[in-house]
Amino acid sequence: MITQVHVHPKVGKKLEQMKKQEKAPSIAAKRVETIIQALVKGARPTCAGRLTQIKDGRIKYLYKFDLGKGYRLACIKEKYNIYVLFVGSHDHCDTWLDKHSKKNPHKTELSMNIYDVDVSAMTPSKDLTIRDEIEYDSLLKLEITQEDLRKVFSGLVGNR
Repeated sequence: MITQVHVHPKVGKKLEQMKKQEKAPSIAAKRVETIIQALVKGARPTCAGRLTQIKDGRIKYLYKFDLGKGYRLACIKEKYNIYVLFVGSHDHCDTWLDKHSKKNPHKTELSMNIYDVDVSAMTPSKDLTIRDEIEYDSLLKLEITQEDLRKVFSGLVGNR
């Protein structure tokens, strides 16, 4: 569960520039704000916005959001914090990732804007704990018998 969202100061400046432009950049800036708001409200990164199709291995624990029309948002999740570090075009994002490859770009001396996640707004249905998932799986296993499985998969097991 995320407890804090850290936003790099360059992201804030870039968002202001993008808002002043027309069409794609301003739409991408609005999507970034929506993603950050969702994260602050307690959404998991995978649910906060549309992630890119291909996982990027240049930086550990990277979440790269597809903002549309060639714009990307790069975030890193470390323990209970998420760091919003870069927003820009696909090419600029690729260059930024190459520059910070195999490093820890979120560990910087710059003071970031820190937002505490509203834990009270989160509902248990959104974030199942591991214990809840295990209990749910064990309930499913108890209800399904070998006889039930043989009926469902009769074509695979034949007439045994």
